[in-house]
This record gives sequence, structure tokens and C-alpha cells, in this order.
Amino acid sequence: MGSSKYTKLVKNTAIFAIGNFSTKILTFLIVPLYTYVLTTEEYGRIDLFTTTISFLVPIVTLQVQEALIRYLLGREIDEQTAVSNCWATYLCGSIISLCLFPLYKLYFKTVFLAIFFTVLLLCNAFNSIFTHYLRAVGKNIAYTIKGIVGTTVLLSLNVLFLVVFKHGMMGYLYSLLVSQIVGVLYLLIIGQLWNKLNFKSLDKDWLKKMLVFSIPLIPNSLMWWVMSAGDKYIINYFLGDSANGIYSLSLKIPTIITLFYSIFFQAWQMSAIEENNAEGRRQFYETVYKLTNALLAGMIACIIVGIKPLYVLIMSERFAPAWIYVPILAVATAFNCQSSFFGVVYTTSEKTKKAFGTTALGAAMNVFFNFLLIKPLGLQGVAIGTCLGYVVVCLIRARDCQKEIHMSFDFVRTLLAIIIVTIQSIITVTRGNIEIGVAGVISIGAIIILYRTEVKEILSKALKMIKR
Repeated sequence: MGSSKYTKLVKNTAIFAIGNFSTKILTFLIVPLYTYVLTTEEYGRIDLFTTTISFLVPIVTLQVQEALIRYLLGREIDEQTAVSNCWATYLCGSIISLCLFPLYKLYFKTVFLAIFFTVLLLCNAFNSIFTHYLRAVGKNIAYTIKGIVGTTVLLSLNVLFLVVFKHGMMGYLYSLLVSQIVGVLYLLIIGQLWNKLNFKSLDKDWLKKMLVFSIPLIPNSLMWWVMSAGDKYIINYFLGDSANGIYSLSLKIPTIITLFYSIFFQAWQMSAIEENNAEGRRQFYETVYKLTNALLAGMIACIIVGIKPLYVLIMSERFAPAWIYVPILAVATAFNCQSSFFGVVYTTSEKTKKAFGTTALGAAMNVFFNFLLIKPLGLQGVAIGTCLGYVVVCLIRARDCQKEIHMSFDFVRTLLAIIIVTIQSIITVTRGNIEIGVAGVISIGAIIILYRTEVKEILSKALKMIKR
């Protein structure tokens, strides 16, 4: 039993990796196209449009998908009751969203954009809830295929609308809407959601329990939004659409880090829930923590050393300066990933209110430092503010995780890894190409030595999987 939970974690991670890696890498590979066919202002406006949707989705869904994962995966609720409760929540959220239409019209200034925004928001909310359903019932391959299909549609239409028809910003948004509609149809068919919708199966007691669990996660999600996306509104106000476009592109590489971690996190969340009451939980957390630390530190060191030539050689000239903000944002992303790791304990212990408190404090720190640093340091000040916000959340959640699990944090190696990648980031931003290369080689070598036991274990497991 001891090794089976690790085997299951690796297996689920591999399944999610196939879908997430292929979709996100494809999405990243098309980014240079955007830099040549869109202006920095258009890219900035697109990002604000999609960012606003990401702000509203948790409100429309009431974060019920998190309760779906917690209780359906934990086999505490039957499938039809869970799906019917989710349908009811989605329909109520949709009605609330439609009632806000006058505000959308006021914000976007045209009826067409307001209608477009509303439809895209409702499709996003549906996909957000019922994609989690596939994971909760163990349809991980179907979950993976959905991501691949959606991304293929999005990128194909990007080429058609941006390159062939030259529709600019609206071309991108058309592509996004169609891909979301395809996702909705996929879920309805593959998940057989119509068949599982039965209002007679609505259970008020379970619906109340699910919402008591999920609603505290709405402000938590909004606070994460403030930390990860709220910066863009501050940038837009102080520095304009063009600066927002540059900053949005600088976030693409840290997003790759988040991608790799999210692949693992989806499997980790499932394993943590399943192993919540099992013996050896502390050792399980500690082992996984050390491995993720090794992978995150190594990945960041490798990314930082190659970031300047990647942006300068591949992106268009007007977007190339975005590279200088990536190193600090990469370090910030590492703290964000570890915050997510520690945050699983709130889900397993059903203490979701604590998740909000930690995120709210981090978001407040983030906004404070953004306003403090944006004028003297520009976009670099925003990147530093974001990093400090994530550090605060990570430290508080680590403390709460230690109280709940009594795990060890491998403090000395963790601190040394943070110091190594932070010094490498500073050298990369402030020095020339030779110093950047030397700092990169030293950092990667130091991390390999620091985590040599974990590196050997990772390579050993990888070789065994290849031989199979």
C-alpha cells in the first residue's frame, strides 16, 4: 500500500501531463505569432478582457467545482446528486450574470461586446465546473482529451482569423469563444451531463454542505486573482495598454512553470484527498514536498539562463523587452506553486475559510507593494510586489500545514535554493550576457548538488518508465 499511492500519483501526473503539456506548449509556441500580428496595445486589451472573465467565473460558479472534487472524489456523495446540485448552482449563477448585463454594457461601451462577453463568461463557467467532474469520477483520459481538442480549435482559428482574415483583436476573441463552445459540447456528450441532470435528485442538505465548503473559496479565488491578474489594472492605469501588453507577455514563461506544477497539482490534490486519513500521511507530504522543491528550483534556474535569447531572438522587436521581468516573476511563481501545495491541507481538512484569510493578506501585500514600487521601478516594481505577496501566502500556509500534518520543511536546503535562484535572477536582470551564462551554470550545478538524492530518484523513476 505504501508504494501504491506514489504509483497512483505518478500515473495521474503522467495522464494530466500529456494533455496539459501538449496544450500549453502549443499555446506558448503560437505566442510569437501574436507579437507580429498584434500591437502591444491590442495584446494588452485582450488580456484585460480575458482577465475580467477570470475574475467573474468564481462568482458565477460559486466555486462549487471544488466541493465536487472534495466530496465526489472522496466517495461521500453519489454522482447524480453531485451533478444535479452543480447544474442548479450553474443555472443560478448564470441568472445572476445575466442580471449584471447593464454593467457589462457600461464597461465595454457597446452592446455587441457586452453580449460577446456574457456568452464567453457563461461558457467559461460551465467548462470550469464540469471539467472538474471528469476528474472527480476518474475520467482522466477524457479530461486530457478535452484540453487537447479545445487548444487545437483555438490555435487553428487563431491562424485563420489573425493571419488569413486579419481580424486583429476580435479575431483572437472569436477563436476563444468558439473553443469554449466546443468545450461545452464535449462535456455534454462525453460526460453525459444531460442524463445525469435530475432535479428530483437535488439534495438540499448536500447542496448546503457543498456551498458551505465552496463559497469561502470565492473570496479566496478573488484574492488569488488580485495577486495574479489584478496587477494588470494597476499597470493599465499608471502605464497604459502598451505596458500591460509587455507585462502580459513576460508572464508567459512563468505560466510554463505553473503549467508543469499544475499537472502535478491536479494529481497531488486527488492523492491528498484519498490519503487524508491514511497512515503515513506526514511522510507522504514530506517526500512529495522535497521532490517538488528539487524540480521547481531546477526548472527556474534553467529558464532564467535562457530567457533573454528566447525573447530577443523569437519575439518581435516591440515585445522583446518583456524578458527583463521574467526572472523575478519566475521566482514569484515558485512561491505560488508551493502555496498551492500547502493549501491542499485546507481542502482535505475542510477548513476553506482559512484559505481565504491567507490569500487575502497576500493580496493586500501585493497591492500595497505594487502601488509603492510602480512609480520608481515601473513594471519591475510590479514583478517584485507580486513576488512579495506570494512569499507572504507561502509562509503562512507552510505554518498551517505544519500544524495540521507536523511535516518537516527541509529548511536548510529550501532556503539555499531560494537564495541561489534569487541571486541568479538579480544577476540576469542587471548584468551582461557572459555574467548571465556563468550565473546560470553555477546555479544549475549548485541545485543538482543540493538535491542530488532527489535528482537520482527522479532519473531512476524516469528510466524505469521509459524501459516499460
